[in-house]
Amino acid sequence: MTFAEAIENLRRYDEEPVDGQAPTIYVADPWAPSSEAVVQWSGTKGGVPLGHNPILFHLTTVRAALDFFGSEYDDQVVRGEAHSLCRKLATHIAARNAPRVPHDAKF
Repeated sequence: MTFAEAIENLRRYDEEPVDGQAPTIYVADPWAPSSEAVVQWSGTKGGVPLGHNPILFHLTTVRAALDFFGSEYDDQVVRGEAHSLCRKLATHIAARNAPRVPHDAKF
């Protein structure tokens, strides 16, 4: 499946977390809409799904993605905007994970 297909079908994968595990989106670099992706339950010890080529990276949980997209998600999917949703989510995750530089740092 592609990242865009995973995003189009988030409602299908939305289940309550169990014992700290949750349905999770894993995506191959470069996190483009056409990148390979899987949605599966996170492992008990974390990590990423083994045996995939290319290597898949933990992006976020399905529930966190739906929360991020908010109430407009379903309408955007119906309008065929999965590619823009992919870019929006990937940009958000990259920014969230970027190292922070203290505002008083001297270069």
